[in-house]
Amino acid sequence: MPGTIYEPLKAVWDRHFAPRHAINLGHNGFRTENILWNLLHGELEFIPSPKVAVLLIGTNNTDDRNFPRVHSAAQVAAGTKAIVDLIREKHPTTKVLILRIFPRGDDAEQGAAARVFHNSPQCIETCRQAGLLTAKLADRKHVFWLDVGTTFENPNGTINTNLMPDLLHPNLAGAEAWANAIEPTLVKLLGEHPRASK
Repeated sequence: MPGTIYEPLKAVWDRHFAPRHAINLGHNGFRTENILWNLLHGELEFIPSPKVAVLLIGTNNTDDRNFPRVHSAAQVAAGTKAIVDLIREKHPTTKVLILRIFPRGDDAEQGAAARVFHNSPQCIETCRQAGLLTAKLADRKHVFWLDVGTTFENPNGTINTNLMPDLLHPNLAGAEAWANAIEPTLVKLLGEHPRASK
């Protein structure tokens, strides 16, 4: 079953993506293996092929505090590659935009939410390394890579809790910043004219 839009972020989806007839296949808590299984079992059966698939995956693969098994940076990159390869196999005309894994806050950072996701140094470093490895999947013809992580960081590298109050998930303002960060690339890949800012 396709993912649902997290209700507080629905306004961002409706403004940026619904007019483009986008489909959200994301699921909270999923890892590369979960997404790959879904795609192998029907979620890629589109006619016509999508113009662009945006992929942001891997952070849960590294979460050593909430999952019993974690993956190395190389394994996360391999899982991402398997997803990209499957999309390319099923839909060779579809462009794939890989987004680098979002930054995560460490134990020293103060969150601003009821539940805060502090992360181990190993988790943070694995996410960083995995993000760099996934950049190697881009051929700039069919597969593209974009790092929007700095959107969520303060100048000193800590998480901007105005955009990610729990140190991991964007709030409404964060989702809007995220959508705006990918917009110029998405416009190019879709062959659209830039939208007027509102």
